[in-house]
Amino acid sequence: MKKRLLVTVVLWSGVVGLAVGQETSVCLMSPRYLTIQVPVQGVTWLEGELFDGPCNAIADSGWVRQPADSFDLLVAADGPRGSGRYWTVAVGIAEPGETAPRRGFCLVTTTVGWRTLQRFSTLPLPWLGDRDSDGRPEVIIWDSYPLREDATLPEYGLMAWVYEVNPEGVLTIDWRLSREIAEEIASEYRSPVEGAGARFQEMRNDVARYLEAFASEKCTMREQGSR
Repeated sequence: MKKRLLVTVVLWSGVVGLAVGQETSVCLMSPRYLTIQVPVQGVTWLEGELFDGPCNAIADSGWVRQPADSFDLLVAADGPRGSGRYWTVAVGIAEPGETAPRRGFCLVTTTVGWRTLQRFSTLPLPWLGDRDSDGRPEVIIWDSYPLREDATLPEYGLMAWVYEVNPEGVLTIDWRLSREIAEEIASEYRSPVEGAGARFQEMRNDVARYLEAFASEKCTMREQGSR
């Protein structure tokens, strides 16, 4: 497998907008992928990710599984690792009764923004769930974004992107559900952290405002590509 540089792909997935309190023209956070096509066969790394070729073997017990109409959707999240809180996330599609997916993909993401969040209503962080209660699960990709240029590790916010999955194996970002979860994350940032200093809570309030700007469509999303 060919190892690739990860920093620019993962840590700098956002675009710095205007200062908090001003009208934000570009959302601080942005999804790395708008759509993702699951490979026809095999579980492989997405193009541009950490490795080329097949993903490392994932134990059958490592998959979280939910039925989705004519197929089952599976997610395995391995992490966090290192100071960047990196995760290897595998998403697969399987026929009912299969113990592991025959087709899927892997990507690497970071939850370094957990340093500013520190808690969420559902723990461990969910990577798969039926967010709109329609009987079909969605994939949830957690990712982090810098709060300013040259941000240090504590100066990142956390965001989750929600993807619908169709029977053809296409993941498409669901903006409505992503905005809803952004509101939930913003609410957690607004809640005081016991023992935290005023400066830390001020930064948390800033992150909440960025999330709320996205949730209420008061900032625009930069154009992203598909995989």
